Amino acid sequence: MRGLILLSLLVLAGCDSFGGSRAENHHVTPTVSGDLVLSGEFDNHEQLQPAGAAVAVPHVHETLRLAENDRNGHLWMWRLRSGEGATAAEAAWLYRVATTDNGNRSTFTPYRALDDAARAALVAGKDFKFDDKQWAELTPCTLNGEHKDGKLVASADVGACSALLPGLGATAALLPLKLTFDGDMLSTVTFADQARGATASIDARRVRFFAGWSAINGGGPKMQTTNQDWHTRQDLRASSEGGRVPVRWRDGAASGYSIELVRRTYAERKLSVLQLNVIEDATGQTIDYAWADPSTSNMGINLGWLQIGLTVENTAR
Repeated sequence: MRGLILLSLLVLAGCDSFGGSRAENHHVTPTVSGDLVLSGEFDNHEQLQPAGAAVAVPHVHETLRLAENDRNGHLWMWRLRSGEGATAAEAAWLYRVATTDNGNRSTFTPYRALDDAARAALVAGKDFKFDDKQWAELTPCTLNGEHKDGKLVASADVGACSALLPGLGATAALLPLKLTFDGDMLSTVTFADQARGATASIDARRVRFFAGWSAINGGGPKMQTTNQDWHTRQDLRASSEGGRVPVRWRDGAASGYSIELVRRTYAERKLSVLQLNVIEDATGQTIDYAWADPSTSNMGINLGWLQIGLTVENTAR
């Protein structure tokens, strides 16, 4: 669908302003200009390079959620997690978002939490109330952008924003300097990305979640046709961007196999797919897989000894 992009332009009482969707404790209605949806989770799993690649791109997961509406615009949480394990870095920013020029131009003004309690309340998302005594406005790092031809591009003055770095601490590395909403993609440039070059960015795709069932035979891949020892469960849930979950026996123990959902682009075939992998845990090897169109709402595979059925979760926007 043309314009199914990641940001929702909403109009309240005839005034131009940003809105959102799927925000807890808020009801916001899109208008005729609402071809951009901001809220959701985004992940750059497909951008990651294999081990040993010359350019190391960190795994980044981003969450955007409407936190509060007020008369001066809409307040959004933008949470970024970069890296894995003990070396992972994380930041949560509050953004006041507003539009002008009939929704064609927008500003994203960031705020930094002044204490852990304010940050925790923002991340928790329930009953968040903005208090200007708990938040510092980072005006020099405001992103100014234009919505044109189905794409929104916004950027900050890097020089002016850099002057604030000494007071921001380690989280400054994950402060967005540029963003692009285009299709299902959210491309972000932070201070951390500059170490990879002037044009480096994190290219994250909107995450969809699939839930479903598994049926695995106790005999495994070498099962006999007479073996009726089937273990069925209804607790599968995986994200579309590298979500991996174990297949379990009926008692909850791991079977030694997992499934994984990934987006794959096969350039030589000019093909983009959503791929369901079956993985042998002991070796990490993909032993079989199935393809579907990336927009599919149903996904499955039948290997005889293992059967999987997944359906996309309904996520009202």
